[in-house]
Amino acid sequence: MKNNALNINSSVEWLNAGKILAHPTESIWGLGCDALNEEAVKLIFKIKKRDKKKNFILLVKSLESFEKYLEEINTEDKTFLNKHWPGPYTFLIKYNEKLPTHLKNASGKIAIRVSNHLPIRHLFESFSGFMVSTSANISGEENINNPNHIMNYFEYEEMAYYDEILGDNKSPSTIIDLESRAIISCLLYTSPSPRDLSTSRMPSSA
Repeated sequence: MKNNALNINSSVEWLNAGKILAHPTESIWGLGCDALNEEAVKLIFKIKKRDKKKNFILLVKSLESFEKYLEEINTEDKTFLNKHWPGPYTFLIKYNEKLPTHLKNASGKIAIRVSNHLPIRHLFESFSGFMVSTSANISGEENINNPNHIMNYFEYEEMAYYDEILGDNKSPSTIIDLESRAIISCLLYTSPSPRDLSTSRMPSSA
């Protein structure tokens, strides 16, 4: 099999070309693509055999970079977000009509995260878009945490991996509803569903 390891510049070019990029996060290896490329997003659904009702988490450079797609966020909520980002927190935030249709869902909220993993932060210094990030597996199966195994498992020609280190965070990403402060689920790059709603709530001072 050919070497599909990419450096940061090649990874950015790969994403911009609408291809699938395996990438290391704080905790696991994920599959990603340019979130604004509808065909690339459809492809990830296809290769993961994922229910299209389950949406993906988006990695973004900053709140400001994605804000035009969100409903207006008040000062209190912005302060709350800035206390937790960059970091291992994914927030469900109401989106507006500008969000591309293929990223919309029945909840009216999108899951976004500003990662504190340095390789991802460095990637966003050159990549001007937003990246889908989902576990490297067939939906419902165990995640694959080795880039070479990912390449062999999916055997998809238009897939490569960002050749950087995996983080050592053993804790899952916490998913929080910004509006209610409810902790939806503690998951590793999987998307929440309404049944995951818990009784936990983030304190406003957290």
